[in-house]
Amino acid sequence: MASAQGSVFEKFIIISPDGENRVDVFKTPEMRIISFDFFENILSPIITGGVIISSTGGSAQSKDDTQNRLGALHTSLPIRAGCTLLVKVGSEIGEPIDFSSEDDDYKKLYVTDVSVVDSSNSETLAIKFASRTAWLNETTRISRRFNGKISDSVKRLLKVDLLFKDSEISIDESSNSYSFLGMRKRPIDLIAMLCIRTVPSSVINPGYFCYETRSGFKFISADKLINQDPFERTYKFNGQLISTAELKDDSNNYKVSSLNMVKDQNLLSQIRSGVYASKNIFFNPQTNGFTEIDISVANKSLTEDPKFSSLGKKQSPPELLKKDFEKGKKYHRVQTAIFDVGAEGLNTDVNNSPELYYAAGSTRYNILFSQINTATVPCNTTLEAGNVIKLEVEATSDNKEQGPDQVQSGNYIIQALRHHFEPNKASTSMNLIRDSYGLNFTKSQ
Repeated sequence: MASAQGSVFEKFIIISPDGENRVDVFKTPEMRIISFDFFENILSPIITGGVIISSTGGSAQSKDDTQNRLGALHTSLPIRAGCTLLVKVGSEIGEPIDFSSEDDDYKKLYVTDVSVVDSSNSETLAIKFASRTAWLNETTRISRRFNGKISDSVKRLLKVDLLFKDSEISIDESSNSYSFLGMRKRPIDLIAMLCIRTVPSSVINPGYFCYETRSGFKFISADKLINQDPFERTYKFNGQLISTAELKDDSNNYKVSSLNMVKDQNLLSQIRSGVYASKNIFFNPQTNGFTEIDISVANKSLTEDPKFSSLGKKQSPPELLKKDFEKGKKYHRVQTAIFDVGAEGLNTDVNNSPELYYAAGSTRYNILFSQINTATVPCNTTLEAGNVIKLEVEATSDNKEQGPDQVQSGNYIIQALRHHFEPNKASTSMNLIRDSYGLNFTKSQ
């Protein structure tokens, strides 16, 4: 079988919390990296990860020791929450994960937690880390007012408060505006609040994701994630790798070594969450009046809308639900909201009316996560959370010439990934999500 893909650690330096002491792992024979994990998730606004390091008693020299004696890494560096990691690690596919800059705080990793796993013969440390965004978000509170397009407000939060450069931000422009106060909230809390309230400029389907990858911070609509071009190579799953003796190309690099279904169209959950039909009641405190909006697949106001994009073939509701609708049932879930009026002084216009996003947004999120699979592939650092990959699954059939499985194969969004590195092997594990089945791809019109 093909040999395990190796890791390439190019740099690994640990700097003490006060910045006065440092140790270079690759220049210290008493230390070795056991494993390094790097996590991204479209449901997480920060990069996280962990590293396990083993060291002996002569790993670091304490700045406080008057005799300049060498000691264990944990006590002599010392390694604590607040340490800085300068890391550069790569694999055979993709550019290295590079957080090794001495000058750019965004291109560093920061220790959030340290545990001593073992201290019998040698010291083994489990270290958790996060990106700069994590600590900067915790130390920042927003009290000013924001007006105008939501996407412009998000951009200001990212640049002014979280110190991102333009090159580190990817924002899908919104069509709607919203006036709001910071309310002394953290910047990420405000951005997360805005996700469901935002409607993209190109389509009518609301619902955004805010998350961080190694290439920067994203504020992206669900529709833009779905409509993007997939990764250039197709990943194939047939349960086995090709022997290196037979292999004449790099196809093993794009083999799925394991594929498992976690969730597949839970009907009762979808009904309860309003995927097929919901009644939405809005109260206007200015007029003391109510507005009701029914959204249902029965009147083709959800997935049948030509502006509703899909990763696969659009699904019709089950026949039992169709019969229910024919008998007069109009909704499965009731949602309520209050109009925000008076946000701009004496102006009584509704501020970013929830009629635009409230019902359709929750439906979009629920549908997108209706299928969840896990997959493990040879490490590919080009892949990021939010990317689309094309998966080709071998059909369960005696006649392999019929081609791949027409239901399981198709485009999937990478909801979360873990790049895992060990000295002699590396892999990428992914959570893949999809809203429908099959190879047909339906873009919004």
